Amino acid sequence: ESELKDATLIREKEHTDFMASESELVDAVDTLDRAVGILSKEAAKNPAALAQVDSSNMDGMLQAISTVLDAAAFNTRDQKKLAALVQSQSADDDSEVNAPAAATYKSHSGGIVEILEDMKEKAEGSLSDMRKSETTTKHNFDMLKQSLEDQLAADNKDKSEEESTKAAAEEAKATAEGDLAVTKKTL
Repeated sequence: ESELKDATLIREKEHTDFMASESELVDAVDTLDRAVGILSKEAAKNPAALAQVDSSNMDGMLQAISTVLDAAAFNTRDQKKLAALVQSQSADDDSEVNAPAAATYKSHSGGIVEILEDMKEKAEGSLSDMRKSETTTKHNFDMLKQSLEDQLAADNKDKSEEESTKAAAEEAKATAEGDLAVTKKTL
């Protein structure tokens, strides 16, 4: 019984951790999906839109993207990759006096979109892997639980049978001792 209780406590903790992680990843995928949609829409409307952002807003954009990535628990490499792309765009914007060509910034925004889509795919892959792992873990727990319950039922049945056998043996012993006492008296 204690094994089942311990296994149940462990499983409940694992499930709670899974639910929290799943929620974070679902939020991250949703956020990335919206970010890709917004950037794609803005890039389609005005390919030079990111070029028109002044550097203080670019820093704000970088900080906002960084916050989203931190909250989404993305790895540092992906975060640095995205931050470097946005910063390089900011540096290009600062270094050029004349307005840059729209195609230049279209490729940059496309790069941002591609990075965000790549990160979204990785998050979806992680989510899928985590869900598969949760399903496997749940199945393994259910099998362990069933095994422990079956073993407990078998042990209780054996104990009950042994108690009945012991009671019958004690009754037979008492009867035999009674018969022995009677026989000794008659002799």
